Amino acid sequence: MKKILPIIAFVLLIAVGQTFAQVKVGYASAEAVLGQLPVAKTIEAELKAYSAQLAKEMETKQKEFEGKYQDYVKNNATMPVVVKEQREKELQTLNQNLQEFQQKAQQDLEKKRGDLLTPVFGKIQTALDEVSKAEGFDFVFSTDASGVPILLFAKEEHNLTNKVIIKLGGTPIPATPVKPAPTTTTPEKKN
Repeated sequence: MKKILPIIAFVLLIAVGQTFAQVKVGYASAEAVLGQLPVAKTIEAELKAYSAQLAKEMETKQKEFEGKYQDYVKNNATMPVVVKEQREKELQTLNQNLQEFQQKAQQDLEKKRGDLLTPVFGKIQTALDEVSKAEGFDFVFSTDASGVPILLFAKEEHNLTNKVIIKLGGTPIPATPVKPAPTTTTPEKKN
């Protein structure tokens, strides 16, 4: 509800403002722009390679743990108590290191994603600013904020996404034809 109130207030402000001056409002999708840029494939490939590298390291650590665990299970009965305790402690440490590596790998992957995407989204924002100014827009909404669209309805003529894609040298998104609403007939009641 706290997120909706500022939006409602802004819409009311625009509605009141329209009585005094014509306000031009547009919208765009930074995610759609990114998806149409050639750099998106490069970033995806780089993230995939980095993820594979981390997975390989994880697999190596996992195999080391499993090998030592299998050796422990196999020789457990014949081990002196001191050696047995030492191996158990070693296995616990390896398991803990494995879990820590997994968490750090996930964090590193997210950081890498951010490092790669931040400059691209900066360029998208700059292009969006330039297109918005050139087209005379007063306000531009995002259609993909946190996965929840902020803009519930807008005329397609106010969509700046393809203009930003073209400005950045990407391939525009083809227009999707509007499908007519299905017609339904209600059966007549028999008396």
